[in-house]
Amino acid sequence: MKTYTVLFAQDVPHYGSIEIAATGDEDALAKARVQWERAQRCEEPWPLTEAQHDSAVLARIVEITDETERQVAADIRLDTYFLTIAPTDLSVKLIENAFQMHAALKEIFGHARPGLAANEFEKHLKLERVWSIARTVLIRVTGGAA
Repeated sequence: MKTYTVLFAQDVPHYGSIEIAATGDEDALAKARVQWERAQRCEEPWPLTEAQHDSAVLARIVEITDETERQVAADIRLDTYFLTIAPTDLSVKLIENAFQMHAALKEIFGHARPGLAANEFEKHLKLERVWSIARTVLIRVTGGAA
């Protein structure tokens, strides 16, 4: 029987609070952002001091190696969480609405004539019609929030 080493990982959220003095709501948000940036540069004490181990996410097997240190598996998800980078607000909206957009695209392509070659689709379906179908489907899928 062989012996394997399994390296597990999970991300544990940490919480912490500070007090700031501000002239109003917008000033409080601006000062909170500055405080966070200063803490990241080690110019202020790190505010996240309370680990919430019962809220861990992104459980995974980082790697499994055998006795000879040969990697036999890597990057195996163990839960349903997914981490991604959203560099802009538009990226966030696209990620949040991916399911609805996928449903809309399926509906749009469902209106293509059966047997129509993929490269001929755009010749037979005008862009205005695509937008019209997409709007109708998104309104139906999102319950009118499109």
